[in-house]
Amino acid sequence: MKPSSVIILGITYKIEYVDKPSDVDIYKRDSMWGQIDYWTRSIRVYASGLSEEDIFGTILHEVLHGIAEMFGLKTLQDDDNHDELELLALALTDVFYRNGWIKTESETP
Repeated sequence: MKPSSVIILGITYKIEYVDKPSDVDIYKRDSMWGQIDYWTRSIRVYASGLSEEDIFGTILHEVLHGIAEMFGLKTLQDDDNHDELELLALALTDVFYRNGWIKTESETP
């Protein structure tokens, strides 16, 4: 489960996978799991050694940032609520995998 792009409300974002958390930040200032950049229309994800569920969860987290930005959802844009956005992404990832809406590599023929 490593898609090369995602469409968020009509805008295509290229997804890039990196091996070091410090390579996720477009400005190379911080180490992080994922980052969406609205200018370059890209999402960068740390993927080295992570499970596909963790990678999908990071992508979903960044997609939620994109939705919040485009709709102006202040509660999901505010840094004070970043942990809540992460919990929402984790919960949705869990729902998608537990219900078989997304199959792991070991489950696909």
